[in-house]
Amino acid sequence: MNAIETNGITLASLVLRIAIGANLLGHGIVRMGNKYEVFREWIKTLFSDTPLPSVLLSAMGYIIPPMELLLGVLIILGWNTKWSLVLASLLMCSLIFGMCLLEKWEIVGIQMIYMVCYFFALNSVDNQILSVDSFLKMRNL
Repeated sequence: MNAIETNGITLASLVLRIAIGANLLGHGIVRMGNKYEVFREWIKTLFSDTPLPSVLLSAMGYIIPPMELLLGVLIILGWNTKWSLVLASLLMCSLIFGMCLLEKWEIVGIQMIYMVCYFFALNSVDNQILSVDSFLKMRNL
């Protein structure tokens, strides 16, 4: 398959990849800057009654926004797409676990829909078009 082949699968893969990347990028952008410290404190407060140690909560509060931002950019560009999607999926797994500890089942349901999207994106990672990965593959780099 070359980089410009556009069938239903390649177009669906492109649109899904961009949507997932935009979602992550948007979350990261909103939480960075002035809201970065607010987000970290919110995480610590939200999970204060769970068995999770405060050092872990603080670390997650620091890690999540830049991770969302970076993964969003990588996924939109289609650069190291497979591993970016795997990392994004693992991030979502940690968020699902957190919501389970809070018994926020309606949020867990929404997050499981995200996981289905990640599944389809990972399943179609070899059908990419308009991505850095497909460009490098085409150039054998």
